[in-house]
Amino acid sequence: MTHIDDAIRQALSAEDAKLLDAFGAEQGLHNQLLQTFQGRLWWVNVFGWILGFALFAALCYCVWRFLGTPDLREMLIWGVAVGVAFTGLAMVKIWFFLEMQKNAIIREVKRLELQVARLSMHANR
Repeated sequence: MTHIDDAIRQALSAEDAKLLDAFGAEQGLHNQLLQTFQGRLWWVNVFGWILGFALFAALCYCVWRFLGTPDLREMLIWGVAVGVAFTGLAMVKIWFFLEMQKNAIIREVKRLELQVARLSMHANR
């Protein structure tokens, strides 16, 4: 903890500090994932999950076909298909990681807003 964090904690009352601790607690991965399904664009995230499962199934099928093909030309075709499916799946996973990071940043901004509001309220007394 830094000096400024200590100063903020000392300026807050016990009730404010308790609220700040509850609001600013680090969330687990499971809770962060579930938060991506809240808000106005929840359906986009549901579509992303469906797309992710479909790409994983396509990836498994393409790998299976790649490994079972004796012809070099077909191996190249299935190998390219594996690369495309893997790239698509990686992009979906990166997108969800960015969504979770966005939610974490928004949570921190809200936490800072709460701190500023509480400190300005105490300063005006």
